[in-house]
Amino acid sequence: MPDPPRKMIEDEEEFLEDVAAFHEKRGTILDREGKVSGRPVSLHKLYKLVMERGGYDAVTAERMQWRTLVSKFGFGKTHEAVMTFQLKTVFYKNLAAYEIATYWGEEPPPKEILEDLSAKGGDLRTRTLANYSVGNSRTSIDASMADGAGESQEEEQVTPKKEKMESEEPGSASRYPTRQLRQDPKRTQIFQPDTAPSRSRSVRAADSPSIPPPMQPTYANTNTTTDARNTTFDWFDKYEPRQPVALTLRQVQTPGNDPLYYPRKAQAKAMAMPRLPPEPQTFLRQAIPAGMTGPNIYLRCLYGLRSGVQEEQDFALHHLVKVSYERGDKYKFEGFPFLAESLIEKALEITQLVYGIKWDVSYEEDDDGPTMNTLNAAFGTSNLLERIQTVTPRVVDKELETSDFSTRLEKMKEAVLVLRNMVILEENAVFLSKFPLFKDFLTVAASLPNQSRLTEYKQSALEITEQVTRYWSLKPKDPLYLSLLPYLEADDRSMLISALRSINRIALDTPDVYRLTNVPLSTVERLFSFTLLDDNELLEVSLDFLYAYTAIPENNTELLSNAFYLLPNVIARLTTLMLYQSITREENVVAQPTQRPPVIPAGIPIIPHEVHQHLLQFVEPERSSRWLRCCFEEAPQEDITQIAIWQAYQGKFAQNQPIPAADFIKNVSNTFAAAQAQVINGPTPRFIIKGIKPRRVAVDVQGRPLFKCMWGLTAPTAQEPSGRINPRNLCPVWHNKREKLWDHVMTEHLKIEKTPDGRFHPKGSENWICRWTHCGRRTSITTNAEIGPHMRMHIPQTAAEQSKLIHELANDVKDSDAIQMKHEWHYTAADQTTHPCGIPWMSVMILRNLARYGNKHGQPFEKDGVRLNERLFGAHKYSLFHVFSVSRTLRDYVNDLLKMIDIVPVEEEKRGVKREREIEGEGEA
Repeated sequence: MPDPPRKMIEDEEEFLEDVAAFHEKRGTILDREGKVSGRPVSLHKLYKLVMERGGYDAVTAERMQWRTLVSKFGFGKTHEAVMTFQLKTVFYKNLAAYEIATYWGEEPPPKEILEDLSAKGGDLRTRTLANYSVGNSRTSIDASMADGAGESQEEEQVTPKKEKMESEEPGSASRYPTRQLRQDPKRTQIFQPDTAPSRSRSVRAADSPSIPPPMQPTYANTNTTTDARNTTFDWFDKYEPRQPVALTLRQVQTPGNDPLYYPRKAQAKAMAMPRLPPEPQTFLRQAIPAGMTGPNIYLRCLYGLRSGVQEEQDFALHHLVKVSYERGDKYKFEGFPFLAESLIEKALEITQLVYGIKWDVSYEEDDDGPTMNTLNAAFGTSNLLERIQTVTPRVVDKELETSDFSTRLEKMKEAVLVLRNMVILEENAVFLSKFPLFKDFLTVAASLPNQSRLTEYKQSALEITEQVTRYWSLKPKDPLYLSLLPYLEADDRSMLISALRSINRIALDTPDVYRLTNVPLSTVERLFSFTLLDDNELLEVSLDFLYAYTAIPENNTELLSNAFYLLPNVIARLTTLMLYQSITREENVVAQPTQRPPVIPAGIPIIPHEVHQHLLQFVEPERSSRWLRCCFEEAPQEDITQIAIWQAYQGKFAQNQPIPAADFIKNVSNTFAAAQAQVINGPTPRFIIKGIKPRRVAVDVQGRPLFKCMWGLTAPTAQEPSGRINPRNLCPVWHNKREKLWDHVMTEHLKIEKTPDGRFHPKGSENWICRWTHCGRRTSITTNAEIGPHMRMHIPQTAAEQSKLIHELANDVKDSDAIQMKHEWHYTAADQTTHPCGIPWMSVMILRNLARYGNKHGQPFEKDGVRLNERLFGAHKYSLFHVFSVSRTLRDYVNDLLKMIDIVPVEEEKRGVKREREIEGEGEA
């Protein structure tokens, strides 16, 4: 299929003319002044905003998208839902069919299922007469219910089902009396309540044909004068009340009439139940005074966790998991002393389960002679990793778990999960980072054997490590750091990412800078291979690690010495990643800008007599609003004085009871959303209206451009170009039709009178000088037959053509004559401060580390006189220059990288100068 003609007109006046022509051809009405909350909106701006979001169907399909467009037009939050539907209706009635036809190149649905309906729902492009029913479903249901034939079949097709809730009465007004109001009895008829049951379950005849219909009651006296049901029955003389019905009463057992009934019943129930020994809690409840409910759930969990009782610890851990997840933003360790220590000690029981070793926690300052199973909670255990390596797990991965093992392991997982949920809050992470025992616990957890039953425990511990390593300045042989390095070879993706994040975040919030050391070269090669994957999360953490690794010269020396073969492919991949997931935008770049004179400001246009008479049909303030739209337009950077705009309006409507000046200024802001009345302070305060300017081309009440008289009131000067008249000296008259403008020129400027038959016929021979702008004729016109066609030639056929001429005359045109070229820019990820970030940013920073090392320390790796940077980056300069030319986000950093590659070290420059002098000396000899 060919691509649709995605038509988008940038000029607002041309856009409205195109939409108006489309509606005229379609046979629909265009509302040029679509209003939202009584204020007009720009159809051109609305169309551009909707099309930027994918069109009407795309905006309707996504929730709350129409509401976001309301703020673009300067509306407040009051009645936002109503204004949203009004804005959607404006687009639906005026622009929906135009979008489908001109932008998507498809046939829009007929107006019977588009403009004639309400703006509800979407999928306009797929709406047809066959798949979109316009009929009233309610009418069809009522019509089917009124039909008596085929009732059982219709009940299966119509929704809601028709069910007879009551039996029909003879002479009823409808087949379903339950759907009507009860008839008010006559005033002469005494009301008798219906003694029949209020609820009755009726059975349809079709379902149970064996049940006969209810019989009507029969009366012995069928005379109409004695029948109480007849309307002519005389109630006052012949009314006889109903005979009383004898009631059967049964005594109810109550404490008043039988005080021993309930005690006997409770005693019998107690005798029937088996006797159980009294619970200990019964005596505790009797000892607690009334009104004391005990500690809250937080303290109950804390006390239960510290009690050492298995049942209380189970209760505490169960509720702590729930509380830490739901109330993690307010549940802080500093508010509950010993909670952190209790959770850590519970989690440390994992070694007793796996190794059979129970850690003893000591807070003594002396760390010289502790036992092998003692953790120094005051200063940390320095040789913890060596102690862990000396023990052997007593359980292997292939062994089956006992119920006791599984239960105990589950409780330890819950303890670690509580710690993981709570360290997500920064205050809790800072609090725990000050505990040396907490750091030892993470080392123990990371050093657990690689068994599937311990995966969940270790994963939670690694996620905890992600949150707290930023507050620690680890030493090169720190036990926790060394226990994290083996995870870089793990096959589990989640563990690998957690370990990388933990290492990358070391000392982020401390003044000390951590240097990555002791990293196996095989691990570095593995991380380089991850750059080939299309996995954003894994790719980002791998590049972060490689950036920290390549920032150390010793690591680069080892890398160049033992894995130089990797670097050419790595540099090629990193160069490609500098445009990873970039957003491309095509822009027009002016190659040779032209010099244009300054724009001549437009004066307030004077509306013609026909438009003035049309405006007199409206009452204030609507009249002033429509006059403002005819003569002014929104311009956020422009302004006009309040006295100028008021005098222009009063001069036109002074004889027609104009609106007061104060109300008129307020109405300007109501008419234009961007207009604001302001006062500029100074020696002479200026009262202005910011946000509007006079129209260069005046329009009528319907928004159609008018014809302007381009006759020069004064002869052109010698400095002006041939045929070009100063626009300030043009006739200020506007007309709504071309014929009236021609009559105006012939009558007012050429002074040719009309004959009684309506023709222009000069009385004698005269010499006429044409002062129409852009007229190149400087000789006079003497013949009568030439002056009329000459002036018709000057007046354009349409007002749009003349509007273009007016803009060109005032230098108010776009630089369309300049030589332009299209350029595609790439925008990569950036943070809130517009600073680059993400995978492209890390790629260029790694390359800068390598280039910097090549300048300072690359001399030992030069070969055959070729510098190290030339060996590394020589084959990739073209790609780097391409990134430099298209990336708007990284071009400054790529520029610095290219400079680093081409910089010649000082020592090499000195050697080159010395060599040149030696050659010169040999030549002289």
